[in-house]
Amino acid sequence: MQIVRGGVTTARGFKAAGVSCGLKKSKRPDLALLFSDRPCVSAGTFTVNRVRSGSVVLSEERIKKGNSQAIIVNSGNANCCSGDREIQNAERITALTARRLGLDENKVLMASTGIIGRPLPTGKILKGVARLVKGLNANNGSKFAKAIMTTDTVHKETAVTISIGNKKVTIGGAVKGSGMICPDMATMLAFFTTDAAIERSALRTAFKDAVLCSFNRITVDGDMSTNDSAFIVANGAAGNRLIKKGGKEYSKFLDALKYAALELAKKIVLDGEGATRFVEVLVKGARQKKDAEIVARHVAGSSLVKTMIAGGDPNWGRVAASVGSSGVRIDAKKTDIYFGKTLVMKNGSDRNVPRNILLGMFAKKAIYITVDLKSGAGLARIWTCDLTKRYVEINAEYES
Repeated sequence: MQIVRGGVTTARGFKAAGVSCGLKKSKRPDLALLFSDRPCVSAGTFTVNRVRSGSVVLSEERIKKGNSQAIIVNSGNANCCSGDREIQNAERITALTARRLGLDENKVLMASTGIIGRPLPTGKILKGVARLVKGLNANNGSKFAKAIMTTDTVHKETAVTISIGNKKVTIGGAVKGSGMICPDMATMLAFFTTDAAIERSALRTAFKDAVLCSFNRITVDGDMSTNDSAFIVANGAAGNRLIKKGGKEYSKFLDALKYAALELAKKIVLDGEGATRFVEVLVKGARQKKDAEIVARHVAGSSLVKTMIAGGDPNWGRVAASVGSSGVRIDAKKTDIYFGKTLVMKNGSDRNVPRNILLGMFAKKAIYITVDLKSGAGLARIWTCDLTKRYVEINAEYES
């Protein structure tokens, strides 16, 4: 596998565009389009929130029907909690996009992100569709990534290549997300493209696995959005032998997709609203894997732990308290806690590590916390960030 520069248009046959149609007060780009010059097998995962955007409902239904060829994305408005018009909005927008592209409307998906509860300014978007289609270009991957941003401070994209037989296969991706990030589809939009020829069932399985170990393993603030969507489309332009489940070629594709998804997931955490530090929480030695995951999520989601990290205060007692309150049956007298590679609590007791050593660790931009329960083989990792005053300020002023 080779990491290459690029994003959603790095794979062959994909074009993108990004424009401003007036959804954002800042006048920054707020409408994006991703298009393949040929039909794609597709897969997606969507929010488990019971309050859902009409854009999510429409896309989830369409992606079940088979091939997709375009995705239109708006930022600045969630198209959610505005009544029956949500789905009607999505249908009107995707229908016009399909006509402009010469496609069946069922081949056009839609994603939205932004403020919940405000009617979507459909007229503005419809006026912007013609400019989007006209602006489609294979060099516009970054324009697409920038147009889907909301509170993100940077655009986020990645691309990798692998060899399948004697053919070069590329996977590219772009995401948005920095707040309302919680596992079971972290709050985000994600878009992956590949020129691989791959059977639909294999793509769906691979994408589900990739999302599970990336976007479902990050948290910023414990809140889940109404609009979470992740898509992958594969157009077969690489001309490789069809990838099917099982075998070396499938494993190679899956590994590359997992890598790309995890890279983008980590970029979301690094760009967490107001965040100054990246945090990895590793829990091992649990009786079962699910127990390790529960403990890791609990520690990563703890406001006390996250504010401790924001303040650079190496108070491992907050981690111990969070482990003990996770609801998982543990033996405190067998539990160890590490900051980085330094053991700070052994068998439930202080190791008396000099504070200046710990302060040095917490002055770094990446903090690694390991909890060893020493009760089994269960292991889980969760990625998060610190919780700062800036997070409160951003979200206190979100609508204004």
